[in-house]
Amino acid sequence: MSRLIAFSSPSATIAALGLPIIIILPPLYAELGLSLTVVGSIFMLTRFFDVATDPVFGVLGDRINTRWGRRRTALVVSVPVLLLGVYLVFFPGESASATGLLVALLIMYVGWTMFSLSHTAWASELSTDYDVRSRIMGTVQFLGLLGALTVLALPTILDLLAIDASMRDRAAIMGAFVLLSLPLVSGAALFSTPEPPRRQHEHAHWREALRAFVQNRPLRRLLLADLLCGIQGGINGAVHFFFIGNVLAMPEHATTFLVQLFLVGLLVVPVFVRLSYKIGKHQALAIAVLTTSIGTAGIFFVPPESFWLTFVIYIFIATNTGAREFLMRSIMADVIDQDRLETGEYRSALYYSMLTLTAKIGLAASVGIIYPMLDMVGFDPNGVNDEATITGVRILVATSPTVLLFITAAIMFRFPLDRQSQMALRAELETRR
Repeated sequence: MSRLIAFSSPSATIAALGLPIIIILPPLYAELGLSLTVVGSIFMLTRFFDVATDPVFGVLGDRINTRWGRRRTALVVSVPVLLLGVYLVFFPGESASATGLLVALLIMYVGWTMFSLSHTAWASELSTDYDVRSRIMGTVQFLGLLGALTVLALPTILDLLAIDASMRDRAAIMGAFVLLSLPLVSGAALFSTPEPPRRQHEHAHWREALRAFVQNRPLRRLLLADLLCGIQGGINGAVHFFFIGNVLAMPEHATTFLVQLFLVGLLVVPVFVRLSYKIGKHQALAIAVLTTSIGTAGIFFVPPESFWLTFVIYIFIATNTGAREFLMRSIMADVIDQDRLETGEYRSALYYSMLTLTAKIGLAASVGIIYPMLDMVGFDPNGVNDEATITGVRILVATSPTVLLFITAAIMFRFPLDRQSQMALRAELETRR
């Protein structure tokens, strides 16, 4: 377990990086003079840049062949690129330009893609067991949520020490945490866990590989579910400070509810690991999604300044925060088994690049969709909004995530790869070795 924790520790820093990208950086750049539409468009366009880079880095990651290993080499190379991008994005100076934000985000996303793909693919290759994969990915998710809680605590402490702390100050302290911790956790992963030897296999013809991808029904369903969940989570995250501060009139509690969100998510991880043992990963995921939909629907009915009712609502919303990512990743490891059986290739990085791609597209689309819609209903984050505008914001924040969650549950409830089918896949693969 100590080695697993050390190996999983990079997820804490990556989660700490991902959180401010949704809830801190867009408002920061809006405060620096860029319009909501420009900010939303840039964050969306740079995420869509990963449509090209994720599969490219996935293919390259699977083809690396050095004496240090595939995953370890890619992880080491990614660290300086990611550090440079983080510095440029989180420390923009006294003013910001659209071009500067665009370039900085592109650099950061390239490093982030290289790092996260190599680490996730490495994690998926540590075991072939259906349930052990859930435990590994659950540990990765647990430490990721712990990292999110840590980075959330930093601006909370800052607010206590400096009453007039700005969004720039919050971004700076969060960025500093990422810059300092990334080399440390990367070293912990590299030196704690040996990379499994590269698997020997035949290379499938590209037409056969493409045909298997097109015909891989479980993969298509999983990617669609992840995309919809990414949009839902992105919408909730992108409007969090606006909703708590302007609609519910509790700006002083905005960070408190975020801490609650990730703390509850942290606590439900072991619950859903155990639940996946009993009923299967896909059905556990469907239950988590439906539980969260209760909270997103309830947002519409919360009166202003209702702290405890909002607290209860966020308990429901937090369920999918803890369960979604590790269950999606664990299910993807089973999907990779099916692909290997059909093509003879072992393409973990490529397949996880698709999963990270859908998550990024979902987050990007959420900002690019919800911010212009807030503009359309007349919402002003820095001014006074009338009752009609507030009602419009409520409708946007409550209905769209709830609909997406219902669709996701329907997709995953009868997912075709369960424990029995995965065991059959592994048995067939063993006979071909």
